[in-house]
Amino acid sequence: MALVARSRRRDHFLDGPGTLLAQCLAAGLPVASACSGRGACGRCVITILHGAESLESPNSKEAEVLVRNGAGSDQRLSCQCEPPAAADLLITTGYW
Repeated sequence: MALVARSRRRDHFLDGPGTLLAQCLAAGLPVASACSGRGACGRCVITILHGAESLESPNSKEAEVLVRNGAGSDQRLSCQCEPPAAADLLITTGYW
C-alpha cells in the first residue's frame, strides 16, 4: 500500500502518521492553510484521485467547510483527513 502525492513534476511517496496535511508538509510539499490546520478555512483542500473508499467520511466540521467552499465529492480537507496505515491513496492539489 502507498500514499502518493502527485505533483506536476513527479510522484512523492508520503510516509508517517498524522493527517494528509502533516504528511505533505513533512515531505516538503507546500499546502495552503490560513487556520493552521484547524479545519476552518478550507484552503488545504486536496483532490483524491484514487483510494477515497479507504478513508472515513468527513466529520461534520469538515463536511460543512467543504460545502461552504463548493468542493467536489472527490475533495477533502488535508488537515482533517487522517488515512489509515494500510491506505492506498493518490492525491493532488491544483497548485503542485
